[in-house]
Amino acid sequence: MFRLNLFGPFFLADESDREIVLSSKKGRALLAYLATTPGKSRSREEILALLWSDREEAQGRASLRQVLTGLRKDLGEELLRIDRDRVALNAGQIDLIPPDGAEFLAGFHLADPAFAEWLRDERLGYETGGDATTAAPETDYPERPYIAVMPFLNLSGDAEQQYFADGISEDITTELSRIHKFWVISRNSSFAYKDEAYDLKEAGRTLGASYIVTGSVRKAGSKVRVAAQLTDVKQGAQIWAERYDRDLEDIFAVQDDIVASVVSKLDLSLEAAATARAKNRSPNVLRAYDLLLRARSAWWHGRDDDAFEFTRQSVETDPDYAASHAYFSLQHAYQFYSATLGLSQAEIAEKCLFHAEAALALDEADPVVHAYASMAFGFSPLTAKERGLAHIELAVSINPHDCELMLLHAWHLCFAGRLAEALETLERASDLNPLGGYMISECYTDTYYMLGDYRKALNCYSDQADAPYQTKVTFAACFAMLGDHEGLATCLAELDRDKPRHFDIDAFAAAQVSTCMREEDKAKWREGFRRAGVTV
Repeated sequence: MFRLNLFGPFFLADESDREIVLSSKKGRALLAYLATTPGKSRSREEILALLWSDREEAQGRASLRQVLTGLRKDLGEELLRIDRDRVALNAGQIDLIPPDGAEFLAGFHLADPAFAEWLRDERLGYETGGDATTAAPETDYPERPYIAVMPFLNLSGDAEQQYFADGISEDITTELSRIHKFWVISRNSSFAYKDEAYDLKEAGRTLGASYIVTGSVRKAGSKVRVAAQLTDVKQGAQIWAERYDRDLEDIFAVQDDIVASVVSKLDLSLEAAATARAKNRSPNVLRAYDLLLRARSAWWHGRDDDAFEFTRQSVETDPDYAASHAYFSLQHAYQFYSATLGLSQAEIAEKCLFHAEAALALDEADPVVHAYASMAFGFSPLTAKERGLAHIELAVSINPHDCELMLLHAWHLCFAGRLAEALETLERASDLNPLGGYMISECYTDTYYMLGDYRKALNCYSDQADAPYQTKVTFAACFAMLGDHEGLATCLAELDRDKPRHFDIDAFAAAQVSTCMREEDKAKWREGFRRAGVTV
């Protein structure tokens, strides 16, 4: 029998009342999370969304396995019940000390936004005199509603078609984001619930959404059936549901219908400009659109080479599809940092700018086209960085409520040296992405480095060891600027272990320097990399 106290500082003792010190902070956080509902199992996806919300799924799962192995080593086999997909704390193996007026997990902190939000709600619940589950306050729904589009279910009977359902969900999210009358929760947060049973009201509270769109997609041959529902999560009432049986070539019209129905049921007016773009899309785009969905799905799942190849095929299938060119310019832009294809800097720059210009020539009204093109201009050493900043500002002026656009805007502001504005924009993006995401953490890291707050830059990830390999190049510069030789050595060892064979550390560092618009920022990066032993 173990004794666990969560009120005041975290304290765990064995049956002889000897304190057990857990070296893993994530392990302590996981025990605390499970202890609030002893005996109730939690899915691995739920735990990942709470403790590794800024990690790719594969990285998060590896880290969770490491934490669970460590807990079993420290505490034995009896305390935790670990199934293939779920984890629980065996209620009969632990004595949870009741609340005594002290703060819940006093002094405990993880730099993961999802865990920080959970910890805040738990503390607030106990402060109001009960457990956090029953005493947590009702969500304060703002006058301008927040909407979350949950990942649509794939009912096609073929797991390979999941990308299509995901793409439909993402596109509906994007179309709703164009409407200035409400805010839309980001794809990163809502997709944390993918492949998981969830309670709509609880999901709405976690995401801060007053309305939730759910649905399913069944694709068979040339036919598609899309079912969608709109739920008022505060009232727990479904206020609209519809089913669409269409030819695949009508899929864009189905998206338009869903968006229009959601808006009309909320008594909001759908702006004519927001629907005109979608309604004017040609059915000839369908095959290119399908390939683009595959590319986006591959990118979100960390399969960079597949994302690049699907995008290339999309462009070749329909050379007049602006979205494909824009996404291909973005895929090339990331090559300045990752260099996965073995292209020279000149080749990358040429392709990057070609597809950005092609996308803009085909569709100057699409904010996503402007946003992706802005990254091509911002990354490329052959163009004035001001052009990239101008295009991202145009994108957010067209659609100011899209989380992804906010994030790209923050990145531009950071490397333009407008650091306070970058932080403000990141905060707004985080508000729309309450479960976090590694790209937000990475942008925070760059911004704090350029502000000279190296310790805060290192703390932008809840666990530095889990940061993406490319971010560890920046971590190395932070440790070097702090004079932390032990931290630097550990960071470089992790980088050497985690980075792909093709990753060129010196090329990444050179890209960080060349992307800056101000000489003082370039000098700060050069100095950090020099001290870390990286050649720029």
